[in-house]
Amino acid sequence: MSWELLRFVIRYVVLICLMSCFFECKKEEDDTAGQIATIQAAIACKTLNECFDSTASLSKSGASFQVFKKDGTRVYFREKGELGADKVGPVFSASKLVTSSTIMAFISGTCGSSANSISLSTTTGDILGWTGVKGSITLRQLLSFTSGLNPENRNSEMSSCLFTLPVGASAGDKNSCVNFIRDNTQTSDLPGEVFYYNSYHMAVAQRMIEIDSGKNWQDLFEDCIASPLSINIDAGTGNGIWYGDISNKSGDGSLAGAYGLYLTANDYAKIMHMLANEGNSGAIISSQNVDEIFKDQYEAGTRIKYSQFALFGYYWHYGLGNWRFCSHPEDASKCDLDVNNHSFGANGFYPWIDRNKEYYAVFGVNEFNSNPFNIISILQPNSASLFFGQDAKRYIPALLE
Repeated sequence: MSWELLRFVIRYVVLICLMSCFFECKKEEDDTAGQIATIQAAIACKTLNECFDSTASLSKSGASFQVFKKDGTRVYFREKGELGADKVGPVFSASKLVTSSTIMAFISGTCGSSANSISLSTTTGDILGWTGVKGSITLRQLLSFTSGLNPENRNSEMSSCLFTLPVGASAGDKNSCVNFIRDNTQTSDLPGEVFYYNSYHMAVAQRMIEIDSGKNWQDLFEDCIASPLSINIDAGTGNGIWYGDISNKSGDGSLAGAYGLYLTANDYAKIMHMLANEGNSGAIISSQNVDEIFKDQYEAGTRIKYSQFALFGYYWHYGLGNWRFCSHPEDASKCDLDVNNHSFGANGFYPWIDRNKEYYAVFGVNEFNSNPFNIISILQPNSASLFFGQDAKRYIPALLE
């Protein structure tokens, strides 16, 4: 186990102990001990199959893991339980990379015409008519979460209009929602000054693209990504559908680009293949815009104000809808040498791409959480998947030979 991962584990266990003392709940402590043992087994795994099996056992519904060479050759595949690679499930925050890809495909001009020649420099003032400082926010800042549209209270986001838009929401409904975001977010941090991970940024970006294109978000996704990649949209299973309320598969997902997509792991792999191959040679996204998706989008002086991974000592920077996991996140040039770009889901769904080693991987999982009062259960999805990913990466180079 690397020193970097050891540091992660130490921070993780200390946090667990502190929180366990706080809750003082014997049953939950017993549950925690069992789950720690399972996680330790995953960390100590000796083969990729063993790593996967240990981690998949933490999921109530199973999991799948696939590794592909850049050319699409699948060099590893394993699944366990009900949630196979062809089963539909929520991808939660892994939606963010899909949202950025959809928007960059539209900007590339491959799936519709822009009424305003929209680009990453286009502002909220240009499209939404916002004024003042918030009218200067760019599409680039929205997709990189540096727009400054940060809630005063992070808990308020979960009860916001993003999650309650009715099916077939009108333009007025959507405009009211993004205006609510404008009027109910902080004003002390200027656009570009801080990174703050939340769902508001992408909601505003989606609305800008809807207005500019004259299409709703679901249609944009289908035209720009799903159709050219032969992703089957199925209202019955929910595959390829965006929902405002992802937990109940309901509501309008026009502003849920940060979390609202249901998709199979196999279909997500199609998107990763396209991105690994320069937007399929520019037919879907221009190679320049693929580079924009993955490069460090922090401006000079941008600081992290909120990132859930900073809790564990990972100060990753951000691209457009994806994290930049590397040895030197503070230095874009050094980071580029060993970067893995990934888009974690809250349920543990974990796709990543290594453009240097020319491969991509998709860990498809859901429903790690089993007990809302158990601190392991609360933190487990991202951390368990990250543990698995770190171990899996030790075995992947041999698969690529």
